[in-house]
Amino acid sequence: MVADTNNSPGQLLTSGRLLVATFLLPETISFQVPTREKDGRFRSAKSTSTNSTGCSNVTSLNPSSLSATHVPAGTSLLHPALPVSYSRPAASINPLSAVDTSNGAMSDHTQRSSPPRKTGPRDMALSPTSILVPPAPSSPVFYRAAGSTGEAVTTMPKPISNKADRLKAEDRPGAPQRSSFHGQNAVPPPSILTPPSESKEANVFPTAAPRPTLNQPRSRTSDHPSINIHGSLPQRRSSIDSAKVFADAAWTVEKANGGNIGLHNAVNSIQSQLAKRIWVGTLGMATDTLPDRTRGDIKSELALNHSSIPVFVNDLDFEGHYHQFCKQILWPIFHYVLPDNLRSKGYEDGSWKHYVAVNRAFADTIVENYRQGDTIWVNDYHLMLVPNMIRERLPDASIGFFLHIPFPSSEIFRCLHVRKEVLEGLLGADLVGFQTYSFARHFLQTCSRILSVESSPKGIQLENTAVNVGIFPIGIDTQSLSIKRQDPEVAQWVSELKEKYSGLKLIVARDKLDYIKGVRQKMLAFERFLDLYPEWLGKIVLIQVALSTSEQNEVQGQVSDVVTRVNSRFSNLSYQPIVFLRQDITFSQYLGLLTVADLCLITSLRDGMNLTSHEYVLCQEEQKNPLVLSEFAGTYGSLGACLRVNPWNYTEVAQAIHEGLEMREPEKTVRWNELKKHVCTNTAQFWAKDFVSELIKVHGDVQRRYSIHIPLLNMNVVLPEFKTAKRRLLLLDYDGTLLPYERTSSVRYKGRASSEEMVRTIARLVKDPRNIVYIMSGRTRESLDKIFGSIENLGLCAEGGCFLKPAGKTVWENQVQEGSDLQWRKKVMEMFEYYKERTPGSEIEEKTIPIVWHYRQADNPNYGLWQARECQNHIEEAVGVIYPIHAVVGRKCLEVMPRDVSKAHATKTIFENLVQQQAGADPVDFVLCVGDDRSDEDMFVYCNGLKLGENGSERRVVTCTVGSKSSEARWFVPGVSSVLQGLQAMADQD
Repeated sequence: MVADTNNSPGQLLTSGRLLVATFLLPETISFQVPTREKDGRFRSAKSTSTNSTGCSNVTSLNPSSLSATHVPAGTSLLHPALPVSYSRPAASINPLSAVDTSNGAMSDHTQRSSPPRKTGPRDMALSPTSILVPPAPSSPVFYRAAGSTGEAVTTMPKPISNKADRLKAEDRPGAPQRSSFHGQNAVPPPSILTPPSESKEANVFPTAAPRPTLNQPRSRTSDHPSINIHGSLPQRRSSIDSAKVFADAAWTVEKANGGNIGLHNAVNSIQSQLAKRIWVGTLGMATDTLPDRTRGDIKSELALNHSSIPVFVNDLDFEGHYHQFCKQILWPIFHYVLPDNLRSKGYEDGSWKHYVAVNRAFADTIVENYRQGDTIWVNDYHLMLVPNMIRERLPDASIGFFLHIPFPSSEIFRCLHVRKEVLEGLLGADLVGFQTYSFARHFLQTCSRILSVESSPKGIQLENTAVNVGIFPIGIDTQSLSIKRQDPEVAQWVSELKEKYSGLKLIVARDKLDYIKGVRQKMLAFERFLDLYPEWLGKIVLIQVALSTSEQNEVQGQVSDVVTRVNSRFSNLSYQPIVFLRQDITFSQYLGLLTVADLCLITSLRDGMNLTSHEYVLCQEEQKNPLVLSEFAGTYGSLGACLRVNPWNYTEVAQAIHEGLEMREPEKTVRWNELKKHVCTNTAQFWAKDFVSELIKVHGDVQRRYSIHIPLLNMNVVLPEFKTAKRRLLLLDYDGTLLPYERTSSVRYKGRASSEEMVRTIARLVKDPRNIVYIMSGRTRESLDKIFGSIENLGLCAEGGCFLKPAGKTVWENQVQEGSDLQWRKKVMEMFEYYKERTPGSEIEEKTIPIVWHYRQADNPNYGLWQARECQNHIEEAVGVIYPIHAVVGRKCLEVMPRDVSKAHATKTIFENLVQQQAGADPVDFVLCVGDDRSDEDMFVYCNGLKLGENGSERRVVTCTVGSKSSEARWFVPGVSSVLQGLQAMADQD
């Protein structure tokens, strides 16, 4: 959307468009499709009693399978008197409305809505009657069940009273067959027509229905004969008129009920600072059966009025991508849940192929609509391959990726069978963002261990580029929430809740009924609280709102069992300690609960952020009551003034509840002020603006810095400037720059040099009084003295900057601070010995201060590289946190040295000494710095900053790396021979 005209161009974050890729668009499509007759034909408008147009309104209907449940307008699916299919409700009716990566941020009208819970007949018989009481249908209503290989129409005639009639009914075409679950014959479900009072189940907290089976690609339906892949789904007939009916059906664009609401709100809140914002995502349904004309119309409508670009995917890819790979593989692993069933369908190759296909569809759509200057922002774990897919086709594009869920430790992530492909997909971005520091640290360590790349706290260093890593904790739109709190309906609910629970303390909680939200642990902790503090009996109530999830799981039954037990133990005729609402509530009710709460209890077992805590803080502006927060929630790292708990320690949680209820007003006020300060500072607007601005900055740095933009050094341009300079400083690396890096450490230590021509060239350069030449090497002092000892006035830097011999002097100067603790050497040597024994061919070089482990001669170079990364992580985690050291990755080696010494520090010392010698005059007007590996990068950075002279004049600085690769240097040369040829040409100028 175009920015406000009041904003000047200088206020815009970017002059180009911002393409925001998210799996589910903020909009979806509502089709009006006629219902069917018994024979499967579509009912005419005259015979349809649903509405005046003869159509049933079906939102987000999946046209590829025509499996949506057709319901007359105004009919509630929760009404027990209506016939409903016994099979799984259609996953294609907005199947991804539960794709909730908003981390707790609620939408303005759907309270972070999840899809309707997948209810079975028994659940519906026990469900309360909907407020919308439907009229009795004047004709039979037909419901269409979802299936992967066919379609069926379930009709509800009069109840079958005997076995013969039942057999006859089962033989009818289209009649539902007996279902089976995991190979076991199942008893047919009870009739939905049975009144609730006649149901044999009286438990108000019914156990969860069996987890619904998932649609599978047809080629995989017979892989596991012992498992009934279709469950109770009857076979559906192929429909020859599917495309036709959707081509003729009327449709409208509606706001989606789900998706990443936090992202939607955050990006929309800064659209005035964007030249144009465009959403890229799916419509929440498969679209392979939609005709081209309908697709074109939908695409035009979304682009024109909603600034959105739809991504069209087919049925199998849509199902395999989300329900199989994302939900069965990625989501558990990223939340520290390892798969326990090796025969799971999610591990089949097909699910990965579907994931790749959907990511490819996103990349193709983005590339097709990309314009020069656009900024691409890819979001969340559904699209982790998209950055690299785009990078392959748009090398210069500005690409950012943000992960809204946790990133696991390397020990967990390495269990993913496609771990390398996922990481490589993410490394196509210029900037990868995470919610917390721990998630970013896990990502860096995982890339280092699995891909054997160089990592630093700033990001990942690749061969031809660099990937920055940033921490951007998401927030909420505080202004919007404050306005919604003023709604009269919120005040009404606050009044009613205070009246109903007068004299009681309220603990409020609202979570998805999922295994990572820790609802069961919360109930057990509350039970422990009532056991430890019986004085609170009759004085406290826990209101737990349990939202529906996209999948059935055993947590629902487990939580219901605990709730039933606690209420049966501590309830009486007038008091019930737990109010368990397994349903969604309105946004006004939600804000009312947070306002009247005496305590908010969040016990996530693993969570990206969980912004319910932020919303609770704002709603407590009057009471300022405390917050109890799990240490495993992402927000805990920012909300330090809360009461921290380990959700697995029920006694600790119980004690925190008691502490919060007994907390005095002054302490409440202090804690709340600290919480509010963070919430109001780190808002959704700040998060989105910070990420986009950082992405633009990082992309510019990468474009200026790395290989494809580093030109070849042209000596015809450099030589005239060298010749006219009055005083020149030459900083030359040795191994890999002046001499090929092919020798073992023992040869380097002895100082043997095979290139006499190289030594003569250096000697010629030093003879010119205008030249100040330094050899910047990682070799020992003894080695450099044996090679260059015969050259007078040559400056030497040994052991990577630990020792320096200034030009014209014969004494080495120690650059390590006096009194530095060198006890780390013993511990590092022990680790190096451990890896040397397990890496045949590797060796240890022990210098005066640094210690180097070489694996250049290892029998298996790939294994040596992997061992080097393991060793680097081991040293940094075990020794680096105690002693001020760092591990520097070189060419086929790993060097450990003090943190305060490097070639850059040595260069700074050299330059400062030259300034003192010249008594304030400009010491040099030409600088040449040449190196070949990562140990030279800091030296390049320092030299690039010497462009301006002491008197304000511009100094000529040439930084050059050997070989075409990513570097801080501004030029490159092909190899060692090119370096020597260039130095010889400079020597000839004299």
